[in-house]
Amino acid sequence: MNGLSSCDDAVERLAAVLSGVLATGSSGLSDREAHRQARRGATAILPAVQALHRIQSRLRDCRGEAAWEGLVHRRCRMSASPTGGGVAPGADAADGISIRQVERAGWELIQATVEVPVEGRYWRVTHDLARRTSPPGPDAVENGALPAPGAGFDTLAGCVFYRLTDSDVVSWAQASGDRNPIHLLPGRAAEAGLSVGSGEVVAHGLLLGAISLALVQPSPSRQVGLVFIGSADVPAPECGAEESWAMLAVDPVGGDITQGRRPVLRRQ
Repeated sequence: MNGLSSCDDAVERLAAVLSGVLATGSSGLSDREAHRQARRGATAILPAVQALHRIQSRLRDCRGEAAWEGLVHRRCRMSASPTGGGVAPGADAADGISIRQVERAGWELIQATVEVPVEGRYWRVTHDLARRTSPPGPDAVENGALPAPGAGFDTLAGCVFYRLTDSDVVSWAQASGDRNPIHLLPGRAAEAGLSVGSGEVVAHGLLLGAISLALVQPSPSRQVGLVFIGSADVPAPECGAEESWAMLAVDPVGGDITQGRRPVLRRQ
């Protein structure tokens, strides 16, 4: 993954991106506290990042370099496995990765499970992904969006607000190895079926998950569940203009994230 040689190195690269985002928070954290929280979020999300990288490599090996383009992240589940029992064997399992696919209503739905070791502890991680396979019909919801966008959601009192820029998204792509064009090229997220403007990109789901986990730690005895129920839309920079940003609101109790009145991440 981007030449990362150890878990500590990987955590530091991810935490460097998170620190910049958390430092913009409305709670007024010191740089030291922002970095502490960033390391916490990076450490918590690392199993999911490593699992996604392995899934990405597997899809590209089987289908070519374009296999990762246009995939939309829908859900991530992580649970610790003290023994490292491995992924259940089957015809669809190879190299410790189990991938199941189904076609439904113009979408290819992919569920991939992989077990990854992180500093002597095993994690079983399942990622749900989707790719549009056909344009929406005349009676379909606009853009055929998947995941479905939320609407009419009032931001909870006490939320902490953070700014997220295109530069943050680019930096996360470099640190995590996830360079899906929907995160880097304006217009590609809309083509992929998300309700996004032509001048916007979408933030990585695991970047949002890391922000949430940095603020609200999961219980050690519970599975971590991240549901991406909407896209976090980030304006791409225009030539000669100052960099704009998206404003995210994070619930400091549950870790859910909203943008405007739209929920984009729900913790389970």
